[in-house]
Amino acid sequence: MADPEKKQSVEDLEAEVWNAIAAFEQILEAMPTDRVSLQTLSDAYERVGDHTRAKDYLMRLANVLLDENDVDGAGGLLGRLAKYKDEDLEAAELIARIEALGPATAEAGAASNKASKEDDAAERHAAVNITSELAFAWNLLQARELTQEEYSRVVEQLSDASTANLLSTVSVLHVLQDQDYVSLPQVIAFAGKECSTPVVSLSSFELRPEAVSLLPLDFVVRRGALVFEVMGAHCLVAVMNPYDQQLRQDVESTSGRPCHFYIASPSEFDAAVATIKELAENPMA
Repeated sequence: MADPEKKQSVEDLEAEVWNAIAAFEQILEAMPTDRVSLQTLSDAYERVGDHTRAKDYLMRLANVLLDENDVDGAGGLLGRLAKYKDEDLEAAELIARIEALGPATAEAGAASNKASKEDDAAERHAAVNITSELAFAWNLLQARELTQEEYSRVVEQLSDASTANLLSTVSVLHVLQDQDYVSLPQVIAFAGKECSTPVVSLSSFELRPEAVSLLPLDFVVRRGALVFEVMGAHCLVAVMNPYDQQLRQDVESTSGRPCHFYIASPSEFDAAVATIKELAENPMA
């Protein structure tokens, strides 16, 4: 007999992907050559099993990179395009155009393939994170917690932040904070209530090494989740996106413990991250 909770979790994950797909397709209507949208849509359609659309967006991305003469970026797509070359003439032509750019392209492709194999989990986490954040923004729009104009600004800033390749937390809540959004506390309360995820004040807790070290710092920052307390065998975890079911699974898998989730303000989350960095740099302090 199927586990109802597991089935619900799968359905939640699929809903997040479809929400993100809708959001990114809206971005492409305004910005047809947006790289992040093309890349994410290709990944997202691959996840839901629509390989035809995944291929179409991949080839659109390849054309954009070629038009912009991005040798490294285009070379990085060779591995993914290769699986289509025998069945799709356009894919074969794209591969030929990319390879014609010279040895640097082949080197970029080889480096990309190597990085993909060595750091596949990190890349998956990054892709899942931006997809989930777009889904979060979409949910707020549907609930009328954001206007269409506010939603568009959030999506644009998320897209820009996701391409910056900085070790920083990219989240809807951080974007709203950066925009001095006056209703941010209301959004946090709404999301927490809708996802049955209580709001927590991280400043009320003393962060201890044995708790915060259960998740790698890179994971904490990029995924927007940190362990702020340990109670017996259980972890108390603050997240920036309470809708992200994949994040919850990854937190429990990475920490190796059952977890209870809370939503925190982005300012308190950032202050907690700063404390975690200090603890890492001065373990004996």
